[in-house]
Amino acid sequence: MLNIIIADDVDNIRESLSEMIRQYSTDTKIVAATNNVAATIDAIKQHSPDVVLLDVEMGDGTGFDVLKQFPSPSFKVIFVSAYQNHAIEAFKFSALDYLLKPVDPNELIKAIHTASDKIDRDKLSLKIDSFLSNIENISKGPKKITLKTSDNIYIVNIHDIIFCESDHSYTKFHLNNSSHIMVSRGLGDYDELLSPYNFMRIHQSYLVNLNFVSRYEKGDGGKIILSNNTNLPVATRKKERLMQILSKL
Repeated sequence: MLNIIIADDVDNIRESLSEMIRQYSTDTKIVAATNNVAATIDAIKQHSPDVVLLDVEMGDGTGFDVLKQFPSPSFKVIFVSAYQNHAIEAFKFSALDYLLKPVDPNELIKAIHTASDKIDRDKLSLKIDSFLSNIENISKGPKKITLKTSDNIYIVNIHDIIFCESDHSYTKFHLNNSSHIMVSRGLGDYDELLSPYNFMRIHQSYLVNLNFVSRYEKGDGGKIILSNNTNLPVATRKKERLMQILSKL
């Protein structure tokens, strides 16, 4: 399921794009529709979308102002504009596509399918990087994961990860040496990758290495205490499953 944000300052264009997506594209969900730069930035931080359909010129700025707040975005960008002269600048911001208004439904759905394929390839690349790292180190001990930032590539022992925290469209890895690494991928990508190694998604914002859980406290809605004294909330729907797993550790 692709989560999509539509950002355009014209009401009927937002409605038209929404209707095209609902009618012609399956496995998509419009999580927000915004009409200015500030609201779009807030929506991206709140919803961590897979795709943003982004108008170039909006009342309080431009779509480029939005992207300047996300220098290494985990989402794919499809610009939608009435002006062709912004296309070169758009692709400098790594736009996946540039659609001219009025938008052709076929072109829109083609762009969304391209975004979906690119997201799938990125996820596969993440898995392959980690797989190759583990193969190379199979005789050396613990399994490892490759974490790429804009400046570095880190090879981290999985058992050294205490928990992973969603930070909008990024994921922050908290390590047992008190350091942390921020990567421009959503927490969902790592949920699937790390769950075989005794990690559990206890909350929308937290993926925890259960080997570092010191105790579970039932009060205040339920929370776990980690070995580094970090307190993390447990989502109501996750409590029963967490209790089952902890009882078997």
